[in-house]
Amino acid sequence: MTVMRSPHIGAAKRYWLSFLFIFGLVLPLASGAAHAASCAGEGVVKSAAASFLAARKAGTAEAFANAVAKHADITALALAALGPYRKELPASRQGEYIAKTKAYIGRFLLRYADRIAQPNLVVDSCAGDLVKTTAGSSKLVWRVGGGRIRDVQASGIWLANQMRAKFVAEIRRGGHDKIDALFNFLGN
Repeated sequence: MTVMRSPHIGAAKRYWLSFLFIFGLVLPLASGAAHAASCAGEGVVKSAAASFLAARKAGTAEAFANAVAKHADITALALAALGPYRKELPASRQGEYIAKTKAYIGRFLLRYADRIAQPNLVVDSCAGDLVKTTAGSSKLVWRVGGGRIRDVQASGIWLANQMRAKFVAEIRRGGHDKIDALFNFLGN
């Protein structure tokens, strides 16, 4: 970079003007790189948000279910939702259960699409595995790990906790046929 020489500006001033000019160009780039490094989950969240927006446009539970499957570990989420009843799920029915849970999540997200799938998602902050975002009037907190969405909080409610509470309640209501009661609930 060359600073125009002027008879009124000495060599020291030209040096400092050059330094400040370069500093003014490099600092925004460096802070952007630092933000990206400190917010490893930002890309995952933005990609998931774009998929949810496409699902909202499609307007189907299946589109939301597929978006979730693309960005989250449905198997881990489904098995965690069983809580203390996980051991009661027969291995032979695990695939069916995971498919029904995926469909349930799709229906749930479709119902709340206006809160979850908003354009113009802005990352407000990142701390550890949590990414806080704003989109329109919606504030969401995303738990990210291993390049996947682990959970989403909307209106102060974590999806995984809500799902576990609902599934465990259905199992308990089922009496003797606990797992069948859950399957019946998930089939609706």
